[in-house]
Amino acid sequence: MQRTRIALRKGVSCYPRIGQTASTMNSHFLSREQLELQGFAALGEDVRIHHSCVIVGAERISIGSHVRIDPFCIITVSNLLSIGSRVHVSGHAAILGRGRIDIGDFTAISHGVKILSSTDHFSACGIAGPMVPEEFRSVVSEPVTIGRHVVLGANSIVLPGAMIGEGATIGALSLVKAPVAPWTVNAGIPSRVIGQRDRNGTLAIERRLRLMHGTGSSF
Repeated sequence: MQRTRIALRKGVSCYPRIGQTASTMNSHFLSREQLELQGFAALGEDVRIHHSCVIVGAERISIGSHVRIDPFCIITVSNLLSIGSRVHVSGHAAILGRGRIDIGDFTAISHGVKILSSTDHFSACGIAGPMVPEEFRSVVSEPVTIGRHVVLGANSIVLPGAMIGEGATIGALSLVKAPVAPWTVNAGIPSRVIGQRDRNGTLAIERRLRLMHGTGSSF
């Protein structure tokens, strides 16, 4: 399994040069060369990953175009992770687990969101934590699917098996563990529908964006 801090490899430094200002260091995103050295399964255009992120399993991760992953995010996967285009992952978010995770185009992942495709089984027998041999643990792993145009509010948590439909929004501090209907507004623990989102208006804006920037994979 590949482990990254993001790592120093082949003489390419992932850290700012001596003499750079604090503001420059805080906004330091990896260059294209540094990103390609990580060995991602696929990497689109205009991908920005902050140097403070920790990524494990880059060889299983596919990233679309115009994607930004902000400081102190943790991405640790032992299955496939697909991140679409025009996706923003805000600071201190975490994407973790053994199950497959798919994140659609235009998804906004707010500060501190946790997307989990694996968890220790809290009611079964077993000892929790990765420092225990596997045969003594009880781990649940299920795929997680997050559709296009989804918004995940700050510090919300998405549990294994969750399926969030296109255009759905999840309020801050919510817990998602069941299917979420497309174009609904949701909040709570567990999350529940509290409203509807403007589907037609949002898709009309997407069409305008595509007309301006083209319809290819790097739109």
